[in-house]
Amino acid sequence: MKNKLKEELEQIEIPKELHIRAKLGVEKAKSEQPRRTFKKAIVFPAAAALFLIGSAGVGAATFPSFNHLLSLVSPDIALFLQPIETTSEDNGIKMKVIGAMNDDEMAVIYVTMQDLTGNRLDKTLDLYDYTLTDGHMFNSQIVDYDKGTNTATLRIQANGGTNFNNKKIKLRISSFLSQKHKHERIKIDTNLSELKNKNVDTISLSADSTSGGGGEITDQLDTGESIEILKPNETILSLPKIKFMHVSNIGFVNGQLHVQTKWSDEDIDSHGDFYLVDPSGKKINASSNISYGVDKSGETVYGNNYVEYIFDVNSKDLSKLKLMGDLVSNGNYTKGDWSTTFKLHSVESEKSLSFNEGFGSWEATKITLSSLGVTLYGKGHFKDTDNIKVSVKMNNGSIQSLDSLQNFSDNKSVKAKFLSSSPLDLSKIKAINVNGTVIKVSR
Repeated sequence: MKNKLKEELEQIEIPKELHIRAKLGVEKAKSEQPRRTFKKAIVFPAAAALFLIGSAGVGAATFPSFNHLLSLVSPDIALFLQPIETTSEDNGIKMKVIGAMNDDEMAVIYVTMQDLTGNRLDKTLDLYDYTLTDGHMFNSQIVDYDKGTNTATLRIQANGGTNFNNKKIKLRISSFLSQKHKHERIKIDTNLSELKNKNVDTISLSADSTSGGGGEITDQLDTGESIEILKPNETILSLPKIKFMHVSNIGFVNGQLHVQTKWSDEDIDSHGDFYLVDPSGKKINASSNISYGVDKSGETVYGNNYVEYIFDVNSKDLSKLKLMGDLVSNGNYTKGDWSTTFKLHSVESEKSLSFNEGFGSWEATKITLSSLGVTLYGKGHFKDTDNIKVSVKMNNGSIQSLDSLQNFSDNKSVKAKFLSSSPLDLSKIKAINVNGTVIKVSR
């Protein structure tokens, strides 16, 4: 059993899942989290749990919270978790770091938050301000909420790579949101076809005024070009029962449909996504979006009170399209100071495979496979509109799609990471499929 466990551990590595917040849905992963840079699990038999407790590390059986975590996550995840069990308490709420794992690129940390004095936590809990020593590009997801004990279990992911290896790191949480409300498929009452020939006033936007965005429009800003956006607050389109935002202008700029939205500062982290729907119900997402601020004189400044969605609809029949939005507002915003320090031990292992494939704006030259997904490395400039589909085929014939994407471009060096919803067992993977190209994985 020990030899088998050693083999499993030697084949593990760990990527991550991205969510850069901004009041938009810039690049979606598995959660909804905006305005900052920065599902239910499997319960398995007691016998399996006992094996995992022994395999997770010396002393795991003495950590009740860690043992409980094993019942919430899949056995694949549990195999690679390092038990930690450090706590911090403030404002009547206890934070506890239960377990973690990291590889050469990212860390995954499981944390519980328990309200000892009230009911400030719920199943919509979402960390707002939080940091991790030497980490960047954070995202968090709620794994479980126990109403009886007012305890939420969260998974935090952060990039940092080798900066984490065998080092003491500090996790600090300064605030969180709860009692979030979803407003889905909200229809914006406007006739898109009438807008086609309507003149609109525009203003220039430079990279200095943007706090985030996605799509081809960001490529222009990256090169120092300014872009044309709608003049703010020329139109007001209110949405039914929505008080925290409205459409502040809409029209065509250089042949593309622009939808400008304005968001209230009073709702700490309201956000959403706008899209078009055709008669068959198919969603047409924005090709680009950009977040910015506007001062009292109407000039653009750095900020995120405005988000402009841009749609390429030249080939579409506008009379048959509807503009809709999925929005999220928050109820409670709780501040505190929860911090704890712990040491991470890297789980090092990945398979590197030769791979050469062009994707228009860049070319991949290498591919790696780790327990959390597939990473493509190459040269060029990654575009958010690149349509790359990645999946893995297991030895039993099953196919697992890697739907979450995290990408980095720096000095024409590209790294695109396609992440699995749960860790992959490398010893059971037969092949990787990238846009129809199959790469066989040798044992």
